[in-house]
Amino acid sequence: MLRFLDDAPLYRIGRGADCAIRIEHTSISRQHAELRCTDSVWSVSDSGSKNGIRVDGKRVSHIELRKPAWCAIGDVYCRLEPLSAADAAAARAQNETRRSVSRSLSAGLNLDRGIDPLLTRTLAAVLELCGLERGFVLYGESADSLRVRARHALDESDLTRAGFAGSAGAVQRALHDRRSVICGDVGAAPWLGARPSVQLAGLRALVCVPMLVERKLFGVVYADSRKPGPPLTELDQEMIESIAQQAATALSAAQLRDDMEELFAASAALGAQAPRWEDVRRAHALGPT
Repeated sequence: MLRFLDDAPLYRIGRGADCAIRIEHTSISRQHAELRCTDSVWSVSDSGSKNGIRVDGKRVSHIELRKPAWCAIGDVYCRLEPLSAADAAAARAQNETRRSVSRSLSAGLNLDRGIDPLLTRTLAAVLELCGLERGFVLYGESADSLRVRARHALDESDLTRAGFAGSAGAVQRALHDRRSVICGDVGAAPWLGARPSVQLAGLRALVCVPMLVERKLFGVVYADSRKPGPPLTELDQEMIESIAQQAATALSAAQLRDDMEELFAASAALGAQAPRWEDVRRAHALGPT
């Protein structure tokens, strides 16, 4: 994951919730290291962590970063590369362009044409933002009813359990943890790159994002590529997750509308009083409007 850092005085790195750069990995201490910028010179320091830090293969307690370097925070490898003011300005301009593209793609996600067209547009939006080659969407009204409802550059035979051509581990993790799996370089993620399904398929980059409203899961959007994808930043993750949530919100609204229509139809058939909105809201455990 690529992240641009401003010339802030201090970035704490670790698993702790108060860390500006939070890395959830068993080899990372809660307060593992500190990244500082003093007079435009970056440095990294160990904060007394258990597994330490290594820069270009050498364990260090403190080092200035005057040129691009590989840094191991515990067992997690990062490349630290100072940017000139011009490069930083170009990166910010590119990010704003991508935000505009994301807003345009999100605006087209509605149910005017039905669920399947919505899921197809959602997949197309994620593929465009990530620059990946192929993908699919799992959707269902419950976890037990999930099935492929949209796909791109994948045949049905590619999506069977026996011949699955993607990363089953990424899908399982996204479904179980309800968190995104986003990797522009699979080789940099040992838990992922070592999986047989990834090696067999020759995958180099992938994205798997749950479609959530609050904690209700509607499915996942999966995309991958057999060639390295473009560097994926925190902004990319934010935009991809926003698109998935926009789709989930539309699906949730459609589900609620269908349930309301069933309630009113059943009430009319029985000659009973039409249900109140409060009854519908309580049945779906919705918050107050």
